[in-house]
Amino acid sequence: MIKLDKWQEEVLKHRGDMLLSKGRRIGATYLVARKAIDRMIEKRGLNIVTVSLTEDQAELMLTFALDYAKEKCPHLLGKGKDKPTKKGLYLNGGRMIIRPVGNAGDGLRGFTGGILIVDEAPKMPKLFWASATPIILTTGGETWLLGTPFGKQGYFWERYNEVINKGEDNGYKVFRFNTEDVIKNRELSSTWTEEQRKKALEHLDKERKRMSGREFMQEYLGEFIDELLSFFPEELIDKVCTAYKDTIDHNYKFFLGVDVGGLGDDCSTFEIVKKVNKELIVQQDSIITRRTYTTDTIKKIRDLEEDYKFRKIGIDNGGIGAGVFHSLLFEDSIKRKILGLNNASKDLNRDGTKRATLIKEDMYMLLRALMEQGKVRLLNDEKVKHSLMSMQQEIVESADGKKRLRIFGSDSHICEGLVRACWIAKQDKTLNIYAY
Repeated sequence: MIKLDKWQEEVLKHRGDMLLSKGRRIGATYLVARKAIDRMIEKRGLNIVTVSLTEDQAELMLTFALDYAKEKCPHLLGKGKDKPTKKGLYLNGGRMIIRPVGNAGDGLRGFTGGILIVDEAPKMPKLFWASATPIILTTGGETWLLGTPFGKQGYFWERYNEVINKGEDNGYKVFRFNTEDVIKNRELSSTWTEEQRKKALEHLDKERKRMSGREFMQEYLGEFIDELLSFFPEELIDKVCTAYKDTIDHNYKFFLGVDVGGLGDDCSTFEIVKKVNKELIVQQDSIITRRTYTTDTIKKIRDLEEDYKFRKIGIDNGGIGAGVFHSLLFEDSIKRKILGLNNASKDLNRDGTKRATLIKEDMYMLLRALMEQGKVRLLNDEKVKHSLMSMQQEIVESADGKKRLRIFGSDSHICEGLVRACWIAKQDKTLNIYAY
């Protein structure tokens, strides 16, 4: 069993409503799942509902809970028709279920008591809290909120601000832990070795260099940063995410935007859009693959091309995507359709004072403009919405004093494919570039 940190033991012992504001990768999801099982063991018949933005996130919490229950109290787990499933588990006469909330908060309908766990609470949409508030205010149960800050906005920030900055008693016990302190102070054990600590600190240093100062403060130091704002407003997402997957109709022109991931937790996404008319672009499908080799990604693009006969295919030709891009240049059916849309800026002189135009920001600005003008309809899909909601913006200053917009997100893969697909679809009439 994993040895707990002192801060984790403190959280486990707490009774009542709590708000856990944290940096990434400190073990909070495992901790809360373990806390839930401990409470179910202690109190027979306790029902717990865990909600998150997407089904994948909700299932992760349940997976941790089930693994811990199998280790701690396998005899209390339900069997037969009550055996654990992807949607929940029975334990000691009670039940723990998961709900992907999406944008409407419908996952909470019917919840009557026990414990409500809200994962990724800082990113929950307004409609969710409107649905959750009556449950949160009930005196019989407890509410546990956890997540990494997402700017100074929303219900999570407001409750945090009331306790920490205003000194008000709103019923929540606030816990604050950042990634750097947790890594440095975690006691060495068989499950946390000196080598693991060294690798974790090296990774943290790489992230510090890769990110802007404000982004690092938010994601790893767990700070609420006023300058970090949502790039796609929640109301705008609700307005345009009204499309549904459809059959392939070759009367339309189809376009593919690809974001290539690696073999770890990263994912690759294939975003397909169609031009309904000169003005309107509609998302046709969103496909996600995980832990895929370069050869698998190439095959997936080939298969999709065979089905859709794309007009253009946009792919990042830098970093991980370079191998896929250059391999496709030798595919006779694809080589004249593929376009390299590299996110990275490039120095045009040795001292780095002159740089190429950043196409990433241009692509994101175009997608937002299309959304605002009602010229694009995206899928009514929780993963698409979550990716859009995760995108943030900030103004950064370069070494020469010039300011520019920077866009980033913790779940950007779908957005990265989507902005490429919409970019090439919008410019279809003017693009006449072939890659050989």
